[in-house]
This record gives sequence, structure tokens and C-alpha cells, in this order.
Amino acid sequence: MNERNDLVQSDNSEAATPLQPMSFADILDGMFSLYRSHWSLFLGITGVYFILVYGMDLISIFALVNAAPSTTMVVGLLAALGSYVVIFWVVAGLVYASAEAYLNRDLTSQAALKHAWRRFWSYVGSVILWFLVVCGLFITIIGIPFSIYFGVRWGLYGLPVMCEGTTARHALRRSTELVKGTWWRAFGIMLAIFLIAIMIQFIFQTSFLLLAQVSGTEDTTLWETFRRLFIPVPNQIEWRSYIIQRFITIGIAALTMPLGAIGSALLYFDLRIRKEAFDIEMQVTD
Repeated sequence: MNERNDLVQSDNSEAATPLQPMSFADILDGMFSLYRSHWSLFLGITGVYFILVYGMDLISIFALVNAAPSTTMVVGLLAALGSYVVIFWVVAGLVYASAEAYLNRDLTSQAALKHAWRRFWSYVGSVILWFLVVCGLFITIIGIPFSIYFGVRWGLYGLPVMCEGTTARHALRRSTELVKGTWWRAFGIMLAIFLIAIMIQFIFQTSFLLLAQVSGTEDTTLWETFRRLFIPVPNQIEWRSYIIQRFITIGIAALTMPLGAIGSALLYFDLRIRKEAFDIEMQVTD
């Protein structure tokens, strides 16, 4: 079997989600049902993100407030680099866990993160390639339509890297093969997944701050409340308020992180079933 056939179903033949083509609604519904049925797996992975990013955030802010001007830039760069490493690692783990959950394979959070770490540099390489092209085109007005086109065309790069063991460059080609001929459908599904995840995160975060304002714990204008949500400054809201606010916002981000990975995995397998008869392939290898 070639590298595309390495996703072999486990002894448990009853998949969490049926191996069949999915409609737009099926993918969106499956995104939540898969999260609900494997919540401990996904939250175990994002818990690592929460602990590490929250800890680095507090340490870096404390260091920036108390550091000498000459070391401020170094502290900021180290904090940003550490956060991105954690984010890429955790997202890669979520992508792999989503694929395994869809195929109804037994997997622990620790095993998912170990696999993500083994594939870390290939995954980061695919992210960098995607980012350079998409963002490079986006900064020019005339290149925006091309940026959107290639962003969708290569948008499934993470699944081939994590599930098929491909290189970063080949992952973009695999994504192109799968999306070819269904670009508008893939665009609509990716956009819906993105908007749903962002809206859920935004609603929960703003609800918390608005509740805090109504309860009298924050005596600020509505505009100032929203500014503090996205750009909190400890010396403006006090350390206790900052610690609580960052705990909530990073925690909510951790809760919503799996949605994008699960949605992408469902779209990936849907396209493989439609284009490569992946469901029949699985029946043969079972």
C-alpha cells in the first residue's frame, strides 16, 4: 500500500462517524458530535495549550513590566516564540486526534501529542509555506483574490502531514489534489468552520466581560471593555483582574480550538471518500 493507505481502521469496525460522503450540514453537525463524544481526548490536548500559554503569558508580562528597557525586546521575542511553538504543537496534535477519532481508533491525549511532536517540523514547514504564499499575496490589493484561492486550495495541508506522513511541500500538493474541482464547496465549508469557531469564542469572551461590567466589577465604558478584552494591560486593570481575565480568555480559546481541527478532518475525509473511494479502501483493509 502507498502512503495514502496508511490510515487503517482499528478492530472496532463501528466508526464514530459513518465512512460516507457528507453534506455541508453533515460536516458541521459532525464537528460538534465528534467533539462531544471525544471531549476528554481533545480537552486533554488543549489543556497543555492552556497551562503552557497561560503560564508563559503571566511570566512574560511580569518580566516585561519589571525588566530593563534593554531586555524588553528579548523577553517579548522569547515569549512569542514559545507561544507559537506550543500553538503549532497542540494544533498538530488536534489534527491527528481528529482523524483518529473519526476512524474510531483508540487514542490518548499523550499519544496524540507525541505523534505531533514527531511530525512537528514537517507540520511547521507546511504552515510556513502556506503562510508565505497566502500572506505574501494578501498584502497586495491585486493579490487578495489569489491569496484566498491558494489559501483554500492548500488549506488541508495539516492532514497529509499528520496522517499520511508526507513532507511539507507534498502536503500542499495533496491538498490541491483533494480540493481540485470542489473549490467553492471547500471554501464555503472552511469559511463556515472558521466563522463558527470565532463566533463561539467571541460570544463567550464578551459575555464574561459584559457580565463583569453589569455586576459592577468593572467601571468602564463599553468601548473600553472591548479594548481590554483584546489588549489587556496589567497596570490599567490591576494584576488580579488581568490574571482572571487572561485565565478566562485563554481558557475559552482552548475550549474552541478543537472545532477547526475537527472540521478540517471531516472535510479531508469527505473529499478522500468522494475522490479516492476511501470508504471502500477501508472496507478492503479492515
